[in-house]
Amino acid sequence: MKLLRTKTIRRRAVVSAALLLIFAAVLLLVFLRGRKILVVENAETGEVYAERRVKTGDEVIFEWEHSFEHIPWFEYYEIKDDGTFLLGTIAVAGFGAGIPAQMDVEYRYEDGLIYMDGIGSEFPQFNWINSQTALKNIKVCGELLLRGSDMPHHEKIVLRIRNGLER
Repeated sequence: MKLLRTKTIRRRAVVSAALLLIFAAVLLLVFLRGRKILVVENAETGEVYAERRVKTGDEVIFEWEHSFEHIPWFEYYEIKDDGTFLLGTIAVAGFGAGIPAQMDVEYRYEDGLIYMDGIGSEFPQFNWINSQTALKNIKVCGELLLRGSDMPHHEKIVLRIRNGLER
């Protein structure tokens, strides 16, 4: 009788431990899957230039110098829940080659820049050929992530959001 009770206790302990491990593993997977990591990498080699944990609603800002007009150009994006980027605003010092002047959005003039607000274009990721002179920097929530000069000139670059489980 005592041996039967000992086996039953052991069996319950093993089952309880197994259930606890399964529960912990599921919680860990849910937590990691929900994490968002902004990554900037070489599209061909996979070399990572920057990584940063981000969350829904964080702002990503690209600062460029227009290649022909040599004026500043800012793009303001919001990270959406699905890991895409929503372009809200573009700010430029003037209009010229390639600068959108006919968009049906609100315009305002502030601190020497023309702001085009309420754009609402969505991007799954960004792909570009880096120019160390045209791309001034990328900021996340107002903090410098990297400069164009931190990446090789004329290489294919990708900026995207990956979840915590992806590599």
